Amino acid sequence: MIADAMTAKLVMQFRSGNNVTVEPEREKLTPRERETMVCLARGESNKEIARNLDVAESTIKIHVQNILKKLNLSSRVQIAVYAVEHGMDK
Repeated sequence: MIADAMTAKLVMQFRSGNNVTVEPEREKLTPRERETMVCLARGESNKEIARNLDVAESTIKIHVQNILKKLNLSSRVQIAVYAVEHGMDK
């Protein structure tokens, strides 16, 4: 079921002729997950990323799993490739 507020918003956009845009998958990532992606694109290990971001290595493992799930990817290499292809490697 769609919430009343969302229904009203969709109707207003439809009437005004604006297209409803779908949020890009990468916008679902948290800022910390994006930072983790940058590090992965540079080829850093979980240990190196954890040290650079001043968090526990287990936290980085969770970020990597979240990125994989949110972007529907299956490996660290795919995350790195995705980051480079979408200009998220800097």
